[in-house]
Amino acid sequence: MLAFLQFEGRRIFGEKKNLIFFAFIALSAAYFAWSGLHEYRSFLEEKRIFLNLEKEKTSQITTYSQYGTFGFRLLYESSPLNLFFVNSSVLQDLESNIDNYEAIRIESSFKGNKLFLKRGYFKDFAGILFVFGSLLMLYLGHAALASQAYLRFMSRRMSLNRYCCLTTVARLFWLDLFFAALALGLFLLIRLAGVDFSESELRTFLLFLLFLILMLDFFYLLGQLTTVLLRFRKVFFLWIFVVWFVCVFLLPEMNRVSVFNSSRALESAEKVNLEKFRNLMSMERQFRELIKVNPAAPLDQIKLMQKKFAVQFINSSYLLNTGLETKYLREVEGVIFGHERQSAVFPTMFYQFLTGEASGKGYHGYLDFMDYIMKLRSRFIQFYLRKRYEEGEPPMESFVKGDENVFRSHSRLPRNYWWGVLAAMVYGIGIACLTLWRLRRQLSLA
Repeated sequence: MLAFLQFEGRRIFGEKKNLIFFAFIALSAAYFAWSGLHEYRSFLEEKRIFLNLEKEKTSQITTYSQYGTFGFRLLYESSPLNLFFVNSSVLQDLESNIDNYEAIRIESSFKGNKLFLKRGYFKDFAGILFVFGSLLMLYLGHAALASQAYLRFMSRRMSLNRYCCLTTVARLFWLDLFFAALALGLFLLIRLAGVDFSESELRTFLLFLLFLILMLDFFYLLGQLTTVLLRFRKVFFLWIFVVWFVCVFLLPEMNRVSVFNSSRALESAEKVNLEKFRNLMSMERQFRELIKVNPAAPLDQIKLMQKKFAVQFINSSYLLNTGLETKYLREVEGVIFGHERQSAVFPTMFYQFLTGEASGKGYHGYLDFMDYIMKLRSRFIQFYLRKRYEEGEPPMESFVKGDENVFRSHSRLPRNYWWGVLAAMVYGIGIACLTLWRLRRQLSLA
């Protein structure tokens, strides 16, 4: 085994073109990791400005009726691990406004320099390794099998099974070591640059790296299989791009279209908002009709009626609207879970789902954000009604304590992560067995 490791190490790293590929991937990955670090630092500065502006805005509000109308903004803060996945996430820069308006609004800002922050396919560490790492592994899988004549010669010295197994293990050892060292080295440099990662984020990154290596190994084995199926003909270099394009672009895009089609069964969000608005207006009309019946009612009696309707609103219309929003969110959650299960069917599809969740800006991050909005909004509405109707407009007090108007998402793994890992391993083993079976048939018939 040691002899194979030494021999394959020289074959891989002794060729200038291979070294050019390795250098390109390493430098590109380093550049985009450092770019992600710069973007993360920029966000921290923007968050500081955001918190100061929100405090200043609230201090300018003089009545609780104004406070209920204007409310306050809630900022979405992703995990620091997002700097490795800035362009692989599902969500972008998000914020929401918490007020007494019935519709929950989630927006992405395009003001200032964010207008020029155009996302591209390769603009993160994970994207570089996915696109160019897979292409490199396909090629090196092809290069491992020199020719039928050479394999026939080696099969006289040892069994074909043993030779192919030792060659594959030796080459994957060096290739996996390169990608693992690159990823862990950049992770360490980012930590030395001052970014603190929690233990759970470190675990998530290591498990992401595990799947990345399994997926790249899948492409290596796929390169070998393609070479054998084409009987070592030079037309391989045409088919390598076909196979690569199908796996890296076409299948993930088909998966995206599939989940979009599934989401079309969801009720329109605007229809839900309209139904909530109707419930609110129904309560408003009851109050106005009561005022019309008692046009000469004194101010104290009107305030008492307002307090009564405020309590009634919390116990009826608001609960009904919250139930509508929760029901709709659970339906969205069902589509997400279906997408999560479907993504585990193929390694590249699962890789894209995995990077979104690891970034902290994936589908589950959206669900957590919505849950946080609904809980925070419920507390704010009760605070607003109590201050305005029960306490009779006391001096203005900010609802926000500390930085609770910043939602911090968590980097995580998909719930079916280990199923995705198992599927990638099954694909790899199946391809390796098929390659060896096909190769043995070719050599016996030649």
